[in-house]
Amino acid sequence: MLLAALLAALLGGCASAPALPPEVTPQASAHALQHRSLLDPRLQRFIALQTGTPHPIAQPWTLQDLSLAALYFHPSLKVSRANTQLAQADLQIARQYPNPSLQLGLKYGAAAGLLAPSPWTVGMAIGLLLQSQAQRTSETSRAEAGVHAAQLLLSGARWTVRDQVQQAYVSLWAAQQRAHLQQRVLETDLALQGRTAARAQAGVDSPLAAALAQQAAQNAALQKSRDIGAEGAARVALAGAMGLPIAALQGVKIDFSALQSLPTLPDATQLTQLRRKALEQRDDVRAAWQEVLSAQAALRLAQAQSDGGPPSIAPGAERDQGVNRLMLGARIPLPLFNQHQGQIAAARARLSLREALLKQTQARVLVRIERAETALQTAQDRVRQAKQLIAANRALLNADLAAQHRGLLGPEPALRAQLRLLSTDQAALQARADQWQALGALQGALEQPILSAVQSRPSNSAPPAVMPPTVAPHLSQVVWREE
Repeated sequence: MLLAALLAALLGGCASAPALPPEVTPQASAHALQHRSLLDPRLQRFIALQTGTPHPIAQPWTLQDLSLAALYFHPSLKVSRANTQLAQADLQIARQYPNPSLQLGLKYGAAAGLLAPSPWTVGMAIGLLLQSQAQRTSETSRAEAGVHAAQLLLSGARWTVRDQVQQAYVSLWAAQQRAHLQQRVLETDLALQGRTAARAQAGVDSPLAAALAQQAAQNAALQKSRDIGAEGAARVALAGAMGLPIAALQGVKIDFSALQSLPTLPDATQLTQLRRKALEQRDDVRAAWQEVLSAQAALRLAQAQSDGGPPSIAPGAERDQGVNRLMLGARIPLPLFNQHQGQIAAARARLSLREALLKQTQARVLVRIERAETALQTAQDRVRQAKQLIAANRALLNADLAAQHRGLLGPEPALRAQLRLLSTDQAALQARADQWQALGALQGALEQPILSAVQSRPSNSAPPAVMPPTVAPHLSQVVWREE
């Protein structure tokens, strides 16, 4: 009866296994990927959770809206969240106590059966693993560091996705603007071709001039075709940065008003502060530091096990030929041949590796920041030069138009001046796009919202006549809720 009661108590504590998740097949996954849409009700609930209201169907999508959709759909974030869940499961494993083991024994003694009531000996023992507090603390600290590292890497993945969306967003805007400018270039070249051909037929211009004007118009038409193709490729890149098929962006209106005016850029003092903060507090830097802490906990665990590991005891009971007996067994490791020297050496090497990876991560961050700062400075210089050239070419165009109006010049000089101005506009557009790209790259390298920090900085000057647009809360801090 005693053995049966103990066995029933042990079996009663056994929990049933949870149900398995639904099976995922490549066919079902591919079907779901190809049918992703910005009208997905779950996406609308996610956007409403972040902004307070769902996205209206007819309203154009801003960069903030596109970034939220990317945070919902992008597969790399799902991988990062799964890694976080795995780290949390490892922490749960480290915190739980080891299960006892049940040992059953059955013996038969024929000779003893003549003198005892029963020749059978039935025994049972429960094995308990005794973990030291140092071992449990080391294992828990190691798992907690893994959870913190996974969470930081998830936050860094959000920055990466947002940066990719912003780069693709700027590229699509620049491609559309280039196609628009190239259409004006084509129209001007066609007008100049017609005027030059008429002058050649009248004997005023040479046939070579007419042929060159025709070639320029043909080149403009070919460039317009290339620009249209580049616009389509930029739209595909934006869809890919969001984790969507290109069909999901068909017919979707995108709001580029945020790129119409250049932003207020940080000064040198603020950049120095942001750079120092990034080298210390970027998500990947802090994740690398958590890996160092995990390696330190692993080293402490290896040192705690140098005595051979935790002992175990096995209290039990047996019924021997009608007599009940209580037993107590113990297992004590004997560190005679090794004292975990190899495990301790490996833990020290892993700690050195993690410390080196921390320094490597900071060095890579510094390179990214300095590269983005250089690109931003170069783009700013090009924007200033382009503004000066635009002003000069516009003045020449106005002078030619005034001379044409007074009858001093024909339309050809004004058309050529218009082409020069359009060429300068194209260069200025590329400089502005590069400036936005460099600013996004710098913000991604710093992992800090630069524009909101600049606009929130106190100023003693008078308020501007036109207030800059408000900057939305940064998207690396989002509220996740399981469906």
